[in-house]
Amino acid sequence: MSDKPSNGPIVDLMPDEVKPVPSAGATKAPETATPTPETPPPTPAPQPPAQPAPPLPPPAGVRITFRGNTYDLTAFASLVSGVLVLASCLTCNTVFYCLPLVPIVLGLIGVVSANQSVDARRTRNWSWVGIAAGIFMLAMLLLAIVLYIAFIVLMIYLGKYD
Repeated sequence: MSDKPSNGPIVDLMPDEVKPVPSAGATKAPETATPTPETPPPTPAPQPPAQPAPPLPPPAGVRITFRGNTYDLTAFASLVSGVLVLASCLTCNTVFYCLPLVPIVLGLIGVVSANQSVDARRTRNWSWVGIAAGIFMLAMLLLAIVLYIAFIVLMIYLGKYD
């Protein structure tokens, strides 16, 4: 990957819309005299550091799919984990019982809005995997609660718990 800023916005293109673009630097460079051993090569004048160009606004009708980088995603992950830790501390860890609902809700949002994503098939697949994982964990949580209650009822019925 290059550290240079891109020349334009990232846009959605269908496979049949992708065409090769001729490069802007396709003109032939002027020929320079090759230095001989008697003459030293000319030293280029020092250039000031190039300033990155400001991002161009997208053309009308173009939808930008992603503007950011991995540092943005890292900061977002930091935000989510910080909120999760804060919520668990403030609720004495009872917030963890609600965690299986998060992939179910986010998965439903992903399935409903998949047509607006860059890769609709991938978005739907990942959303359904998240929904399935959330339902599985919710079922395991409910099963553990039911088994705990059944164990207590069994102990009371057998008279071993007064």
